[in-house]
Amino acid sequence: MKSSIIDVPRKPSQADLFGIQVYQDALTRYIELTDTPMTIALQGEWGSGKTSLMNQLCYALCEKDGAPYYSIWINTWQFSLMKTPQQAIISILEAIINQIGQLNPSTHKWEESKRKIGGLFKKMATVGTKVAAGMVGVEGGVVDDIFSTDEPTSDIAQLKEEIARLIEDALEHNPAKSGFNFYIDDLDRIDPPVAVEILELLKNIFDLERCIFILAIDYDVVIKGLKPKFGELTESNEREFRSFFDKIIQLPFSMPVASYSVDTFLVEALGNIEFFTKEELADQQLAETLSDITRLSVGSNPRSLKRLTNTLALISIINEMQSSQGVGDRQTVLRKELNFALVCMQIAYPYIYNQLTEEPDFKKWSDRTASRLKLRPLTEEEKESLDSVEEFDEEWEKVLFRMCQKETYLSSRTFSVSGLLNKIAEIISNDDELGSIISQTLELSAVTNLKAYDGPLKKVGKLNRDTNNYRYAGKVYQKKTELVRAVIADYVAAHPGMTHEQLKADFPIKRNMDVIFMDFERYEAIKEEKGKVEFFGNKTIDDTIALADKNILISTNWPTTNQGKPAEFSKFIDILKSKHGITVEQC
Repeated sequence: MKSSIIDVPRKPSQADLFGIQVYQDALTRYIELTDTPMTIALQGEWGSGKTSLMNQLCYALCEKDGAPYYSIWINTWQFSLMKTPQQAIISILEAIINQIGQLNPSTHKWEESKRKIGGLFKKMATVGTKVAAGMVGVEGGVVDDIFSTDEPTSDIAQLKEEIARLIEDALEHNPAKSGFNFYIDDLDRIDPPVAVEILELLKNIFDLERCIFILAIDYDVVIKGLKPKFGELTESNEREFRSFFDKIIQLPFSMPVASYSVDTFLVEALGNIEFFTKEELADQQLAETLSDITRLSVGSNPRSLKRLTNTLALISIINEMQSSQGVGDRQTVLRKELNFALVCMQIAYPYIYNQLTEEPDFKKWSDRTASRLKLRPLTEEEKESLDSVEEFDEEWEKVLFRMCQKETYLSSRTFSVSGLLNKIAEIISNDDELGSIISQTLELSAVTNLKAYDGPLKKVGKLNRDTNNYRYAGKVYQKKTELVRAVIADYVAAHPGMTHEQLKADFPIKRNMDVIFMDFERYEAIKEEKGKVEFFGNKTIDDTIALADKNILISTNWPTTNQGKPAEFSKFIDILKSKHGITVEQC
């Protein structure tokens, strides 16, 4: 068993669980055949696998036996830590040049180049007023300040000349190598305007033959970085943003997240942490449910999937420890499905998850909920439109729709959020216990929530629900009520003449045993007066157990724990074993 999946890029030796080998091979082949200079942008959101793909490309093109390229690897985020933008850019440039220089076969030539380049760096290190004030942007930016000498063009030309010489010397020394691959990682983790400055610098200086740049950067970062120059992105200026990107990047490659084999990864990951057993994971219906939940929430992002797996691993360990201490209940498949869904909700839609912690019985969300959250009212046109859509035709779904309008991301995923909550309701399949079951389950996932709570988790009721199966007298019972009734019926049959008072004395579960074993006449009287009897439902004389003096009904409320302490069902099982020598096996 593993307790976690480390969120680190995939190494060449590791299996391709997401099934993108064909894309990797195609990109490798493209680079092998391309003319130079060439710049390729690997695009994708954080955690989409850009660095993992770069690792595979670097191994195939630069590291394995007979690989045709030298590799230069720069993590831009590391160079930007605790540095001004100007310092970061110069540090990145120095690091690239140093890696090239170390491949030079002539120590003498490399030392000579270092002196020349060092002199250029000193000239380039003039700090402009804007940099000193921390005012960084494309317009009047860091690159301009770095090259703020009397003859900046000449400086750039000299620097390019020295770098080109270093590259040619390294390649001349090793004819097996046809060029250099420059892997520039984590550009999307630094300030967007600075990332754009770095792109411009690399374009200006490394636009050299036999040089290929592979950049991990998303187009959205470029857009943000260009705002100081072009303003906010609009339909009228969109072409200017794209033209800049096209000038720097010759080949954009979007991470194929939609093609990731998420199901394969999930089966492997959930099996490794033993959240589900191999037998459970082999069940097609369960596999489809997990796949649907994932699709509606965390999607295909590898980082989100790893966080999901790690959270479930911790939940499993907590539950196992609680069970061993007699505090909690062992996880059933149903409860594990629910934990899976709620953690997916926590990761993908934290705002909705936090509302669940406030009001777990989401099918009772109403205008009161909307008022508490200060949600904008729906227009009549919106109400009419939502009524025609299955995902939002109920009152609680309309409240959910209004919740989703508070965030741009949620607004774009409104149907997925509705689908996920309906999937949770489908898993529980009991609207009467929806809130209480969710409330209990949330107690486990809440420990990994990013929200800081001012008080204890709100619940619907205080009872913990148990969905385990139990074996008695060779028969397996899924419902505790049916089990208790079967045991009591057998016990009464084995003790002829048993009275109501004797039965209550033999099973001293709580002070008021009449709410556990209720006299049928009292049941009818309460129902006549109030219309219903809590925890007994609609019963007839056929549902009773006949005692010597009365006919009784068995309560349907059999919680295992209450606020961490043994409740009615636990006490019943204990009395059976310790007082009557009857064993009920959990299974």
